[in-house]
Amino acid sequence: MAVNTLQGHVALVTGGASGIGRAMAEALAKAGAKVWIASRNDGAISLAVAALRAADLSVHGVRLDVTDRAEVESVVGLIVEKDEKIDILFNGAGVMIKHPMIEMPEEVWDHVIDVNLKGMFLCTQAVARAMIARRYGRIINVSSGHVKGNAANSAYAASKGGLESFTKTFAAELTQLNVDVTINAIEPGGTDTAMWRRGKSAEYIKHAMESGRIHPPDFMQDVVLYLASSASRAVNGKIINHGERANFSNKSY
Repeated sequence: MAVNTLQGHVALVTGGASGIGRAMAEALAKAGAKVWIASRNDGAISLAVAALRAADLSVHGVRLDVTDRAEVESVVGLIVEKDEKIDILFNGAGVMIKHPMIEMPEEVWDHVIDVNLKGMFLCTQAVARAMIARRYGRIINVSSGHVKGNAANSAYAASKGGLESFTKTFAAELTQLNVDVTINAIEPGGTDTAMWRRGKSAEYIKHAMESGRIHPPDFMQDVVLYLASSASRAVNGKIINHGERANFSNKSY
């Protein structure tokens, strides 16, 4: 995507201080958008904002617990008050806690579902209201290939499966409203993030990187930038896995 194709757009990136969220915040800013980086980690927000501003990118940081409705609505209200709109929502906030299902504490299940599914719902609901009022917006959710099943990951898989069903269902509602607002989800595939590295040996990480099974966090930026653009109006309610990346990388937006 050419530089400045998102000029004038305002984006909110949850989980934007690290991992995939950080990479996508940078990509959106490089494409010309004003990006709000949201995270629960104040220190990580400060580091991310400082690094991106050093590259002369338009970014701002805001603390946000996506599981707190009042906080979500306050942050969305703040952005709309300052910038009059939110064109792009990237729901990147997420947690993964691996635990055998039979032994899983209820609080672990609740935490994963709250962040990954409820948090996505709260942010989408708050931002979509403003988008629908303006009749324009792009919502991009981060899913996972784990929806297909992965041992000791039932809470995470359930949360992402719910996210995908939500994406398709809300897309159908948006279609009925006849507005240029879309929602789609991406399954990034194996991505080199702190969450993925947790508990893995250096040897395992090295082998995964060399084999090409694990990709850098910016691997899916072509897809995200396309879905964030006005050119993607006809794409709604889709679940896109990272293997489809080639279909987007050479598009002229």
